[in-house]
Amino acid sequence: MITNYYPPCQYDWGYMQLCEETTEALSARGHEVAVLTSVYRHGEEWKRPYPVHRLLPVDPDWHQGESATRQFFLHHRQREQQSVQILRQLVAEFQPDVIFAWHCIGLSRVMLQEAENMPVPMVYYLANYLPEMPDEYIRYWRKMPKPRVARWLKRIPATIALTMLAREGKPVSLRYPNTVCVSAYVRERLLTQGMIPESAVVIHNGIDLHTFSRKGSVKLADVPSLCCLVAGRVAAEKGVHTVINAFAQLKDQKMVNRFALTILGDGPAEYMAYVRGLVQQHGLEEIVTFQPPVPREQMPQVLSQYHIFILPSEYAEPLARAGQEAMGMGLLVVGTTTGGSGELTIHRQTGYVFAAGDAGSLAAQLQDIAHNPQQAELIAQAGQEMVLSHFHMDRMGDEVEQYLASLIAVNQEKERQLA
Repeated sequence: MITNYYPPCQYDWGYMQLCEETTEALSARGHEVAVLTSVYRHGEEWKRPYPVHRLLPVDPDWHQGESATRQFFLHHRQREQQSVQILRQLVAEFQPDVIFAWHCIGLSRVMLQEAENMPVPMVYYLANYLPEMPDEYIRYWRKMPKPRVARWLKRIPATIALTMLAREGKPVSLRYPNTVCVSAYVRERLLTQGMIPESAVVIHNGIDLHTFSRKGSVKLADVPSLCCLVAGRVAAEKGVHTVINAFAQLKDQKMVNRFALTILGDGPAEYMAYVRGLVQQHGLEEIVTFQPPVPREQMPQVLSQYHIFILPSEYAEPLARAGQEAMGMGLLVVGTTTGGSGELTIHRQTGYVFAAGDAGSLAAQLQDIAHNPQQAELIAQAGQEMVLSHFHMDRMGDEVEQYLASLIAVNQEKERQLA
């Protein structure tokens, strides 16, 4: 398994944990696994039945104090070559039957290309749009700052850097020869652009039902106040402002006292100030509460205190795991269907859907729920049943295992024919 961060680590929690849970599922099925990840670790290393090699550099490394400009001109070729050598050495020692790449942002694409050219299947799990993303340094040098002076100062080193990158053969053209997509939306989007092969498959991500499930769904009838939760990164593309504006409309319609809203999470300081200002502007201080993020292991307890989980993303979510976890806990999910979310939240079947960025649309769905709580309870129950039957780690582990086994079998047959 190749990934940029691996627990215990404080970065990229969702993707990192999905990689960890899949790795542990394969290990529990009797497969020999090893993880190659970045040098980052926070806290003591956890005891596992498989090795975790924290060796790879992240480049550019935004978590250290050195500027990306300095990292590029002094270190980038060295880090690139270091990554390739680490991969070669570990492959020689471990002798894998398959290489499985997960979250690769910040990892050397030259190293990934090296892995693609090795005589074992190279697989990517795409719960993002990595093939669309330019090389990290190309993106950095092409992006010009807004202030005129800063833009002028960056222009000359950017010209030099982009020329250097072109001479190095950048951007690296990855083939993504074997690809697993988290949703049908991700597969279709990348396939339409010719970025992944027709052989790409869809394996929906899953959740740990031992952690994120409970008996029965929420009871909404005769509840004096419907407790709503928005949890995760508080950022513009996540649509938190739309939720606050929807509650402002409920207030205008004399409906807001039927609801309470908690925003659990953190984000850019400027946006946090903006959404807090919206709450004050609309006089919602008694209705809307802000809380800091909590450790993942506390989320089941947090979710159990709410009735409705609002997923207001305005960008194309590959497939939101937070919505799966809320459904597993029996909450009613009210969300947008951007990206792959429509494969989880189906309007009036497994949840309620509103148009991304449309506060009026969200307010209308919440009004409907308040006026028809028995119907909403049945929909919440259907959503929970769907997650329990399909969106769980046991099913995902089985499908991943079967897919990898099929690739290994094909590769072994090719080797026999060449022998």
